Amino acid sequence: MRSTILMITGIIVLIICSVYRIQHVSSIKETKQNISVIKEWDYQWLYKPDESYQPSWIAEGNPHKWQHADTDRPMQKRAAGADALLLRITLPSLEWNTPGIWMKRVYGTAVSVALEHQDGLLYNLERSYPYDVNYLLLPLSNETKGNNLLILLHLSDERQSLEPAIVVGDYNQMLPEYERYGLIELVYGGSFMFIALIMMTCLFFLKREQIVLWMSLCLIILCLGEITLAYSPALYHHYYAYGKPFLEMFDLALFLLTPALSVFFEQTLGPGIYGIIKKFRMVLIPATVLVIVLWALGKTIVPGISLSLLQVVPLTVIAAVQFLILTIHAIGYAWKGNRDAILISVGYSVFCSVFISEIIIYFKDETYHLIYWKWGLLVFILSLIAVMGRQFSRNHDQLLKYSKELEMFNREIQRAEKMELISHLAASIAHEVRNPLQVTRGFIQLVGEKAVDKEKQFLQLAVQELDRASSIITEFLTFAKPHLEDVRTLNISEELNQIQDIISPLAAMQSTNLEVLAESDLYVLGSAEKFKQAIINMIKNSLEAISSFDGNVSIQASKEENNVIIRVIDNGEGIDPEKLDKLGEPYFSNKSKGTGLGLMVTFRIIEAMGGTIRFISTKNVGTEAVIRLPAISNESPESHKL
Repeated sequence: MRSTILMITGIIVLIICSVYRIQHVSSIKETKQNISVIKEWDYQWLYKPDESYQPSWIAEGNPHKWQHADTDRPMQKRAAGADALLLRITLPSLEWNTPGIWMKRVYGTAVSVALEHQDGLLYNLERSYPYDVNYLLLPLSNETKGNNLLILLHLSDERQSLEPAIVVGDYNQMLPEYERYGLIELVYGGSFMFIALIMMTCLFFLKREQIVLWMSLCLIILCLGEITLAYSPALYHHYYAYGKPFLEMFDLALFLLTPALSVFFEQTLGPGIYGIIKKFRMVLIPATVLVIVLWALGKTIVPGISLSLLQVVPLTVIAAVQFLILTIHAIGYAWKGNRDAILISVGYSVFCSVFISEIIIYFKDETYHLIYWKWGLLVFILSLIAVMGRQFSRNHDQLLKYSKELEMFNREIQRAEKMELISHLAASIAHEVRNPLQVTRGFIQLVGEKAVDKEKQFLQLAVQELDRASSIITEFLTFAKPHLEDVRTLNISEELNQIQDIISPLAAMQSTNLEVLAESDLYVLGSAEKFKQAIINMIKNSLEAISSFDGNVSIQASKEENNVIIRVIDNGEGIDPEKLDKLGEPYFSNKSKGTGLGLMVTFRIIEAMGGTIRFISTKNVGTEAVIRLPAISNESPESHKL
């Protein structure tokens, strides 16, 4: 999944580079062109109520109603009740080899162009859907110099500012820029839609809990891609016959964008304060479905439904409420240090700042073409992808954590099963072996009283071996079911000092330095005898692991929070990493002649005292055994129970 996210990020970077290159080349070409900007023209409004558009209206201009517009006197806004606009432009001297006129921006659902007082049309385009942004490049001949060019525009219902942007120049020089005009939005929007479709193919490989987050992001990118694509005038210029379905998809994208954003924010930020994000999403989805149903009815069988009102009012209210809720939550969570919220806040703020700024400019001048909002949109989408990537990364890390915990639990279960098996075996040995040994020992003692010196020596040796066998059985029972007798409060410092006195001679025989570093006032609850047995076993293991004459064994005790930590550290041969996890298992020993019972007994004693043992080892460096026991205060033992 990480590779998929990296691939998507790479595609977006490629889009940015391509768009920048297109824009850069366009700006270079534009500076090299020798063009003449049309700065003045005549215009008049045509009133054709309840009439379908006819290109013949271009010849119905009243010679006495022409109004003049230029740089000092801009064209007035749309007259009340006007259905069409007729422009008259006087062509300048055409000094180019292949002259042409480029209308970069004219507004009308239908456009017709002709030379004044001449039959026939130079250009005619009629749309059956309400899109009114047009651009066209027409070749001119030198004979048209000084003639008037008439442009008839059938007006849409909403637009009020209709001032055109027209230039005259060399047709071949203007052609490349004309062909690239609006291409950025096409590449931009089409690429986002392509990315969304690629992401949707990954749904089959996701886990159920990841599908909602992934699908919501796919829908967001798909909707934003369609909105960007539908904003491009090149789409309706080159594919004007398919403009109606493009506009319908644009409406659907606007309707679906807000619920998709709500679902995504809920998946990343949670249900919100008092569950506001979740409640808003639960209300928004049915409301969106209702609006889409009404919109579909208005498009088909119930044309009386006001589509403009249906598009503007619900979307405006929903978008305003959503913007308020999401902004407050994103800023609030970001203030608390939520990195996902910080990423969303940055992307959302950049997009909203750029978009709102351009909207303000647009309301001041309706002829302004929004340019920079798509770059803010890119930042917002990148922030959403980054948040989703972080979500999946966290899920991956959590999965690894759960896998490790599951592996640990399985080991504990296996160890518990082995311990249970050994417990039953130990109980069987206690009943079936120990009693006959005691009877045998008694009879040998009786026989020994009447034996001669030589025989008595052999019989005493037999009794000693029987006692040794009995002690092994006792040790076997100790690790199977350790019983802590004489439970009391133990002073760790005193106990470790006593252990040092006991084990120091053995350490001295091996030329090993034994040191004890223990803080004062460390207390645990347990049996002093069993505690000494466990620690001595650990120290013996450390001494046996040291083969050099400069060996060192350090016993350190300290307090961490509510635990007493005892560390037995040596500079012995160390333990292989694959063997560390097996320490304490039945019959496992790192020594060639070891039985593994000593360390098993140690584990069982520490566990009976409510503690844990952990080993840290590096081969040829040494081993550290970390014993963690619950700390208590220095009180009477009656107040504590294991």
